Amino acid sequence: MISTLLRAEAITAGYGKMAILHEVSLVVSPGEMVTVIGPNGAGKSTAFKVIVGFLRPTSGRVIFDGEDITGLRPDQVLPRGLAYVPQGRIVLPQMTVLENLEMGAYIERSQPKIREALDRVFTLFPILAERQTQKAGTMSGGEQQMVAIARGLMTIPKLVLLDEPSLGLSPKFVALIFDKLVEMKRSGYTLMVVEQNAARALAVADRGYVLELGRNRFEGTGPSLLADPEVKRLYLGG
Repeated sequence: MISTLLRAEAITAGYGKMAILHEVSLVVSPGEMVTVIGPNGAGKSTAFKVIVGFLRPTSGRVIFDGEDITGLRPDQVLPRGLAYVPQGRIVLPQMTVLENLEMGAYIERSQPKIREALDRVFTLFPILAERQTQKAGTMSGGEQQMVAIARGLMTIPKLVLLDEPSLGLSPKFVALIFDKLVEMKRSGYTLMVVEQNAARALAVADRGYVLELGRNRFEGTGPSLLADPEVKRLYLGG
């Protein structure tokens, strides 16, 4: 068994001539929840876009599940077992909850596997089982975020990348989403989470990375980063 599921090695990338990431390295092992924090503009979402293939790095490489996927397109990367839940609660508003979830399984042809994925998702998010026939656009922001996350799980991925899952949600739904992340990890999902809510993200993470100005600044276990006076002072408002 491989000890690392994802390894982004010395990634440099940006838009046009402007580099956003400067030799950033990130590692995720099977079964972990890893969080990536840092101020706005630190390059957190850009790192995810490189991993998923929306952005080609100018140097460095991305190894996923033992395979070099650097520069592959998203449609080549996602079937290998990566799921990506972008920020912004992106749902198909005119479609029902069930139709949204089925769209998430578009690469899967086996009906029994789709059924299995639906069962897993409905166990994790019982409210979605109750609301299968409701149009996604009529749901609250927190409920739509649950649909977006659940849709990402429909391929039964090896690794789930979640970009700002709690962004713009009410305090009640922020708490619920973090509970669900913990539940997902307990259910066997491997997670990598970019999150503005830094203290909360580190509290539930096995390990964390702090990016600043597109560079690795700190890394360590969730508890050690939470307790680090420098991390507290700079990023946790302490």
